[in-house]
Amino acid sequence: MGMRDYFRPVESWSAEKVREFLASHGGEDYNLLDVRLEEEYAEGHLPGARLIPLAELALHCREVAAGLPTIVYCASGVRSKAAATILAHAGFSAVYNLEGGIQAWKGLVAAGTPEMAMTFFAAAETPEEHVALAWVLEEGTRRFYAEVAGRVQDVEAANLFRELARAEEKHKASLVAVYEGLAGRPAAADFPRGILAGEAGAGCMEGGFRIEEVLSWTRGKQVCDLLELAVAIEAVAYDHYLILRRELADENARRVFELLSDEERRHLVKLTALMAHFV
Repeated sequence: MGMRDYFRPVESWSAEKVREFLASHGGEDYNLLDVRLEEEYAEGHLPGARLIPLAELALHCREVAAGLPTIVYCASGVRSKAAATILAHAGFSAVYNLEGGIQAWKGLVAAGTPEMAMTFFAAAETPEEHVALAWVLEEGTRRFYAEVAGRVQDVEAANLFRELARAEEKHKASLVAVYEGLAGRPAAADFPRGILAGEAGAGCMEGGFRIEEVLSWTRGKQVCDLLELAVAIEAVAYDHYLILRRELADENARRVFELLSDEERRHLVKLTALMAHFV
C-alpha cells in the first residue's frame, strides 16, 4: 500500500454479524485477533481468538495469514479500529472490526467511539505534502495530549500525557527539517500553510481522528478509556511513520522517520504499561 492509500476506511461488523460469520465458518477459514492486553485476554476472550496486543501488531502481523478474512476486536472497539487500519496497510484485503468490542459481544451497550475522518487526506500526493500532513496531525495530537493532561486526576497519567505533548512538539520540528530537505528551501514562517490543497487534515490528529470530536468524547471518561484511545492513536502513528520510512526515496528523510517510528514505539510501551494498571 502506498502513501496515497494510507487513510482508507476499514469496515466494522456488529456482534451479531460476527456471530453469524463464526458459526458458518471453520476456524481454519478466518483469523480472529484479540488486540487487548494479556491481562484482559486472560480474564476472558472469544473462543479461538489469537492474542496480539495492539502495540505488537505492526511487528507480528506477518505471522497471520493475510489472505483470510480477519476479524479484530478489543474491549470497546477503539483499539481494534486502529488494528484493522494497520492490517489493511499490511496487505490484508478483508479486515473487519468488531464494533463495540467484547462489550458488545457480551450484550453490553458500548459507548460510541471517535470516527476516523478519512476523507480529509486525498489531497496529499507528493512527499513534501505527506510530510506537511504529518506535521498537521502531530499538532492535532499535541493539542489532544495537552488538553487531556489538564483534565485527568491521576498524576502518573497526567505526567505521561504532558510528556507525549512535548514529544509531539519535537516531532513537528523534525518534520520541518525533513520538508526543507525534500523541498530544497527553508520552510515558510507559517508552515505548512499553502502546501496542502484545501487545508487537508485541518482539525484532525494522528489516526485520522477529528480533534473536536475526540475531545468531546473524552469528557467524563475514565483514565483507562483515555489511555486506550492514546494507544490506538500512537499505534496508527507508528504504522504511518513506518510507511513513510518505506515509501520515501530520500535517505535523510527515511532516517528521520526511522527515529520517529522508534519514538512512537516507545510511547506505545509506556502507554500500555500504564494502562495495565487500570484494567
